[in-house]
Amino acid sequence: MSFDWRSLLSTVAPGIATALGGPLAGMAVSAIGKALNVPEPTQEKIQAALAGATPEDMLKIKQAEEQFQKDMKSLDIDLERIAAEDRDSARKGAVASGSYQELFWLSILILSVTVTTECVVLFVGYPEALSDIVVGRILGLFDAVTMMVLSFWYGTTKGSQQKDATINALSK
Repeated sequence: MSFDWRSLLSTVAPGIATALGGPLAGMAVSAIGKALNVPEPTQEKIQAALAGATPEDMLKIKQAEEQFQKDMKSLDIDLERIAAEDRDSARKGAVASGSYQELFWLSILILSVTVTTECVVLFVGYPEALSDIVVGRILGLFDAVTMMVLSFWYGTTKGSQQKDATINALSK
């Protein structure tokens, strides 16, 4: 299993992690590189540095996050607005390409399969040959896909991201 450095970064420095996926990726890499004393930082070097990060390094990254947020504010850059525009552009792109109807029907299909599967498991049951873990994983997968469909159509909130970050921090 590979090291999930982006997940770690999104917990410790959500603003920098958000910037990594957009037009401000260079600034984000630079901020993390400076915090971890990585010369000529790249995403690969950042990943390697995070794999061996110490608690002191995590504190430096948190401080880099705070400075990054201040820098974004002083430059009048709103990361949440950029993320919202990115989600909105995905929807607009679907409309412009004509695949909007296809996505709508795919979403209906996904939601129908999810509801049907969960109703069957709830009211009919499942074969004894399947373990509870397998059934739980299948239902969990359907739940995750359903959330992705709903997030595409309705978006997500900054509060939800902050809640997730808090839960991740408390669980560690």
